[in-house]
Amino acid sequence: GKDKTAEERRIAICIFDDVMEHCREAALKYYDTYLPFLLEACNDKHPDVRQAAVYGIGVCAEFGGSVFKPLVGEALSRLDFVIRHPNALHSDNVMAYDNAVSALGKICQFHRDSIDAAQVVPAWLSCLPLKGDLIEAKVVHAQLCSMVERSDGEILGPNHQYLPKIVTIFAEVLCGGKDLVTEQTASRMINLLRQLQQSLPPSTLASTWSSLQPQQQLALQSILSS
Repeated sequence: GKDKTAEERRIAICIFDDVMEHCREAALKYYDTYLPFLLEACNDKHPDVRQAAVYGIGVCAEFGGSVFKPLVGEALSRLDFVIRHPNALHSDNVMAYDNAVSALGKICQFHRDSIDAAQVVPAWLSCLPLKGDLIEAKVVHAQLCSMVERSDGEILGPNHQYLPKIVTIFAEVLCGGKDLVTEQTASRMINLLRQLQQSLPPSTLASTWSSLQPQQQLALQSILSS
């Protein structure tokens, strides 16, 4: 409750997060008690509490199945509040922001049928790449890779309109070194970029490349030619 200190609230949430993550089905019976507290904590004024809470939303989205489903709408609005906060990317808040974006990605992955995917998936894409929480960054950038690999319609958009954004994210991540992506994901991204070079109409390819910064274009050209 509110009478606890921020640190006590954070520790309580972290314990719940761990239980949900490691006990999975066995933990489902606690969701009714835990989720309302978690949803409220997403808007806590302390960023450490918010970070633990939005991380927990991601865990519940991944493992909660039908128990989490009725709360998807509420979870989206709580995550949206964290992501759209005017100072979301300030150094104090960026860890909460990155974890909220990661949780949003898990809702897109595990509860696609409960959301307006044509709105929510591009909103998630617009938040990438992540650069604050390096653990979540690797998870989210790998997820983006998987979606592009299976030609996910909502991530590519009508007439592939989100492709320039995706290529820009890949460029930023690949130019960002080992911090933002695992070696395995990096090589998957490079393969995808090579496939796009082969398969896209020249005009689409040209407009996609032109959306990159000059130094990104140079870096990608050297990565793709090596």
